Amino acid sequence: MIRRFSFTFLGALALAGASSFVHAEVWADVEGRIQYAYYTNDSRALASVLTSLKPKGGEGEGESAADAAMRHYFLALTHYRIAQVVAAVKKSQAKDAIGDCGDEVDEIVHALPKVPVGLDETDENRIRRVEAYALGTACTLAGREMSSLPFVSGRIGSRIDEAVLLEPKNPRVRLVESLAMFERAGKDPAEKAAALKKLQTVTAMFEAARAGESSTPEWGAAEAYAFLGRALFDQRDVVGAREALERSLLIAPEYAFARQLMAQITR
Repeated sequence: MIRRFSFTFLGALALAGASSFVHAEVWADVEGRIQYAYYTNDSRALASVLTSLKPKGGEGEGESAADAAMRHYFLALTHYRIAQVVAAVKKSQAKDAIGDCGDEVDEIVHALPKVPVGLDETDENRIRRVEAYALGTACTLAGREMSSLPFVSGRIGSRIDEAVLLEPKNPRVRLVESLAMFERAGKDPAEKAAALKKLQTVTAMFEAARAGESSTPEWGAAEAYAFLGRALFDQRDVVGAREALERSLLIAPEYAFARQLMAQITR
């Protein structure tokens, strides 16, 4: 069940004072609201979250670096979900949302200390960096899918590749890596098979993460199974696709994308 706060998120942080536990609960609630709105294709709810996350007056002046990074992260995630929800009917808005997602991710990255990759970086900053890289790459891949542009390496590939090197056990990083592999594969059957195998590994990583302590962010498990279901269905593995989609819907019963795929398989 998703918790709901009756005041703005940043206002909640201000009231929370210095309690990191309360901060974590507030950000977990933010993520829950974003994800539920995405799963139910509710663009209005996403717009409401977006408004709540934007600082009003001097609200953002006294926030910590950690809270500033989380605010930018969830602004980026909200833009990403808006793009996915409206892509089919409002392409111009979707493209704008993808651009806004990238801008928010850049805010996170630019605020991090400039250090050689993997050297002299705190655990907190490293995790912040890889989560930003993964989300930024996901946004870019979504934008390319909307415009039917082929995947190229450069900044996109280098960011997710760096994230994999820094946090190889992070399931969201590996999820986005597998999506990038599918894009890179094109029509090459061997590379597509490798991407599919990677995605299957990713679902196991999410299961392990879900069995442990909760963390923020934690999105991706339902999406990984849904993407796996689509990939298996494309390969005419109907049984495997159905099993993956059933797992996705067990995690997020309202997930419209998984429901639509399931309807295609069972009709």
